[in-house]
Amino acid sequence: MMIQLPITLWAALLLSWLAGLAWCQSQHFLNQLNASIDGRVMKALPLAAPCYSNPDGAECTSLRERLASGYPGTFRTNKYQGFQLIQGEGCASDPSNQCLLNGTALAADTDTPCEQGIVSPRYVEVTSARDVQKVFDYARQSRATLSIKNSGHDYIMRSSRRGSLAIWTRGLQQRRYTPAFVPQGCSNRATPAQAVTFGAGVSMDEAFSFAHDNGVVFSGGSVGTIGASGGWLLNGGHGVLSGSLGLGVDRVLQFTIVTPDGKLRVVNRCTDSDLFWALRGGGGGSFGVILDSTHLVESEQPLTAVVLGFQGVASTQKRFVSILAENMPKWALAGWGGPSGPTYTALVNPYVNTSQAEKQLKPAIDHVKSQNGSALILSFANFFDFYTQVINNTSTAPETINTAVITTNRIIPERVFLNETSREEMVDAIMEAQDAGLPTAFLTTMPFLYGRSHPQPDTSLHPAWYKSVWTVGTTASWSPNSMIEERLALTKRLGEVTSKWKQIAPDGCSYANEADPWLGDWSAQFWGENYARLLRIKKKYDRDGLLSCWHCVGWDESLPDYECISGLAA
Repeated sequence: MMIQLPITLWAALLLSWLAGLAWCQSQHFLNQLNASIDGRVMKALPLAAPCYSNPDGAECTSLRERLASGYPGTFRTNKYQGFQLIQGEGCASDPSNQCLLNGTALAADTDTPCEQGIVSPRYVEVTSARDVQKVFDYARQSRATLSIKNSGHDYIMRSSRRGSLAIWTRGLQQRRYTPAFVPQGCSNRATPAQAVTFGAGVSMDEAFSFAHDNGVVFSGGSVGTIGASGGWLLNGGHGVLSGSLGLGVDRVLQFTIVTPDGKLRVVNRCTDSDLFWALRGGGGGSFGVILDSTHLVESEQPLTAVVLGFQGVASTQKRFVSILAENMPKWALAGWGGPSGPTYTALVNPYVNTSQAEKQLKPAIDHVKSQNGSALILSFANFFDFYTQVINNTSTAPETINTAVITTNRIIPERVFLNETSREEMVDAIMEAQDAGLPTAFLTTMPFLYGRSHPQPDTSLHPAWYKSVWTVGTTASWSPNSMIEERLALTKRLGEVTSKWKQIAPDGCSYANEADPWLGDWSAQFWGENYARLLRIKKKYDRDGLLSCWHCVGWDESLPDYECISGLAA
């Protein structure tokens, strides 16, 4: 006698069978990948997992000591599951889906389980083009999602993706100095130049040190753990020298990349020039996996720095910001660049001596001295000495231990500075955010002087970069044990700051690495009219849609596994 089962039960059984079949197929493809790369598909648990399984164990004790050392950045960079900010590990929109240490005691909340969050459950530390090609083959066959992590210094949660197989590039450590570099295929079209080549896993600290050892200066970023070939470069690449020397995308000469179609490519102005254009500003995580990048460098030379700091009250801080805003266009055109805030500035210039520096920056120096602050005018033999003694020493911000930090920013065109009303609105907005408990800094790191001599730089960045003086950034933060209501309130406040900056500088744009993660018109704000061309290039090299990341070229709301970000949209 045949048993008649309800249709709904048959449907449920069929769905269950199909799900089991899909899992078996997925495991088959994963096993194939693992065998093809000598068993290097690794499982990953969150960084704090040892403190949940054994709070008193040696592994947990060592982890706490490294995080509390004051400089946990390099420690995190050297582990796949190590991310600079906790939103790269835990699910930002679901505080129960995380595995983090709380408070200054770095205690595990053992009353709750250690959840995976958005840390990829498996990763491959790639060391060659073949590794990347095998991962792309696997994703094409299995339809598995991928993510790419370099250093994990990431505000917008692009370095991890829930449920993905992660491609980790830290193991790509090539370093080479070439006295007379000519890009491949450009022998008749390029003048030989000094250059350095860095594997994708080389950090700023490592890049600066290598360049110095060879007597040249690499114009990089201001945080030592950032990758020299990763998102910093691909989304612009600004630093204290980029005002006069140009951005990272202006100075990169060549990339070696594996594109999602599985091809190993050497990309420059002469070969795959459309892809070279896209990589110079179009962001990471979309066009392929960078294996290395080659950069223009110059012989080391002396430079002068002015480092100012004071405490003051709100009125004297506002006056300081006003002085900087009034003078910075002409100072930037004189070669000055660096970070500033309402109580400090650290500006450097390769073109002046100390007496010229004192004369040029006199209004700011006089104000700081009137507030009994510190005014240092320093001469350095080379950029590396400035980096080690100022950027990576006296001016180094404390590294976060167990904090989420989200940002918003605006790149501010010269027009705002030259119009008194607009300039005052800008200064007021900086102070209002600061007074509201949202730390705000303004960096003179735009290619302002460089843009005067290179009015058509031919990068894929928003054109406003080359007409701007400052990028202004505001941050908000939460702790691991914060409730969802607190996180939602912070994202709302940050969104209000974003809207304010767009009103003040509608002709400006946003820096994709530090933009409001919930920016509605993100593609227009990052790339302007360049986005349409970027999208065409993306589709050319990634026909199967193997690569995606939040608010990257080709991203759309239908893509799965981004709920931990989208769930906090105000």
